[in-house]
Amino acid sequence: MGGTKYNRLLGNKYVRNYKNSLAYLSSTIKASNSKTEHYNYLQKSIIPTYHFQKSLQKLKIPKLDDTFDRYFRALKPLLSPAEYDQAKKIGKKFQNGEAIQLDKEVRELDAKNKSSNYISEPWFDMYLTARESIVLNYNPFITFAADPNPQQMNQAIRASNFLISAARFMNSLRVCKLKPEIFHLNPEKSDTVMFERLMRLLPESVSFYGAYAFNAYPLDMSQYFRLFNSTRIPHQNKDELMTDTSKNHMLVLHKGNFYTFPVFDEQNNIYKPEEIYAFFTQILSSGERAEFSLGALTAEERNSWASVRDHLEKLGNKEALNQIDTALFCIALDDCEVTDPTEMSHEFLYGDPTNRWFDKSNTIIINKNGHAAVNFEHSWGDGVAVLRFFNEVFDDTVKKEFVNTKTRPSFSRGNIENYVKKLEFNLDDKAKSSIRKAEENYRIATSRLNIKNFEQDSFGRKFAKNFGLSPDSIMQSGIQVAFYKVFKKFVATYESASTSAFKYGRTETIRPASMATKRLAEYMYNKKIDESNSAEVISLMQECSKYHNKLVKEGAMGQGFDRHLFALKYHATNRKKQPLPEFFSSHGYKFINHNILSTSTLAYPNILNGGFAPVVPDGFGIGYRILEKNLGACVSSYSLSELKEFVDALENTYDQFYDIMKKTPIKKKN
Repeated sequence: MGGTKYNRLLGNKYVRNYKNSLAYLSSTIKASNSKTEHYNYLQKSIIPTYHFQKSLQKLKIPKLDDTFDRYFRALKPLLSPAEYDQAKKIGKKFQNGEAIQLDKEVRELDAKNKSSNYISEPWFDMYLTARESIVLNYNPFITFAADPNPQQMNQAIRASNFLISAARFMNSLRVCKLKPEIFHLNPEKSDTVMFERLMRLLPESVSFYGAYAFNAYPLDMSQYFRLFNSTRIPHQNKDELMTDTSKNHMLVLHKGNFYTFPVFDEQNNIYKPEEIYAFFTQILSSGERAEFSLGALTAEERNSWASVRDHLEKLGNKEALNQIDTALFCIALDDCEVTDPTEMSHEFLYGDPTNRWFDKSNTIIINKNGHAAVNFEHSWGDGVAVLRFFNEVFDDTVKKEFVNTKTRPSFSRGNIENYVKKLEFNLDDKAKSSIRKAEENYRIATSRLNIKNFEQDSFGRKFAKNFGLSPDSIMQSGIQVAFYKVFKKFVATYESASTSAFKYGRTETIRPASMATKRLAEYMYNKKIDESNSAEVISLMQECSKYHNKLVKEGAMGQGFDRHLFALKYHATNRKKQPLPEFFSSHGYKFINHNILSTSTLAYPNILNGGFAPVVPDGFGIGYRILEKNLGACVSSYSLSELKEFVDALENTYDQFYDIMKKTPIKKKN
């Protein structure tokens, strides 16, 4: 792009290079006209993909006083009265002192930067300067539901279909024919052909306002181009994001071996289904397990991995590594045959290190039983882009079945070995020793992690709404109640809220532990719940729901407190190079950022489960979901005994919620 061989994108250069990417994508539209559109494209949207991007609103910095008010409210249920008073005293001193100047300077910088927002640079730097392993600490996983047709759950068939559908998605994105991401509050009015035709006529500079008039909210799509051809490159002290959209080859891992093959033919059409199928069949039937596989190196501490990578390049492996870095994405074909959700969670969160390249922007892992998941590197983006890709690709594979049991692998364009190429690496004793050390470090780190899944079909979203209860609040309240039952305390809890309604938006933090959830948890722990007081419990649950909904709305609008305080801290220490203000080393601030309960919701029917490791050693990672008629979660912990107790308490709590609602005549409040 832009006449250079590679587009290496550093976090603090993200926005400028993103604009260059748009120019590249737009330039390919004319070339695409000759393609076989039905097969090559997933969508042909009337509205260009990035039509709303220019007119999206800029993320606003919260008012300083509002930030501290929210901070104090979030702290109150977590601390003793004495601790809270001390935390408030320190907070007020900072709020009325150093924070005023820091906030003023952050706002001035934000006003000068018209093409980004105040949190972009600090957030990218946070990820890219982190030196711990990205495995367990950052990369999450999301498991695809099983294909509704059991015959399609063949490893090679599913891999072929995932690749074809992903290529169709990518083609639509590259020629700006993928539907823009829009949140429709009134879909009957806005999710229509008439709406699309009208929006298409509006200039890009005002298109957002046209959608807003229909109660439809376009979302930021600046992260989408990172789904493909992207990799995190390790460097000393700060990593780099690289994207090269000029490459069209695939990376496939099997038995620790690395293979590449082209996805598009000479006419730039996706290879035929039987040819893609032949490529995967060739890989699955060839080669012994690699004696020394580089995959575990990507799980190392980042400076260590950077040093080893430099050494590998000096040994003559630069081109092979480049083939990995610039591939569309990665498909890992695993040898294991697990079907249990908990066992699959271990496989998809980390799995066999010889068969992974954790630095790729996203990897689809498929085991021998055909079960599959996405494991993605987190610095480049968040759930909005990944979940859109995940859901669109899954739906397309189920609907189209380009490769099925009647398909025969066939390739007649020449010797298939000239297309499917195994990457070879030159390794000396030092490199081999580094690989073995990385594998041992990996085994030690991952062996400590415990995971437990649960699923309940007693109730779901539909039933909860009968009582005026937010489904997300139900899940979060259950987490608070269950934790209190086991540990008799309240702790910092993190829930991510997307700020994609704003240009270049990432996330804000919701703090689900509140005085409302504290009152509910204490009541349910101290009282015997029966029909005589079930109405009172429902009332407490409704209070939790009301307050949680407020937090969710504030988070989605970028009006939490976490990102603002983080930006002030970053500005003080990284830009001004001044000593850390006392506030940021205080007990209150450190306590609320020690997120013992780290949570994220994955409420989509195409998702079997999803999860991540705890973000602190004594914490829990909770990927939860509540669908129309069921709910569940994937919970992780470094303590097996605490995990069992906590998950048992979670299941018991949601059973209690159901029994209380079932026996209560109270219906939704007006």
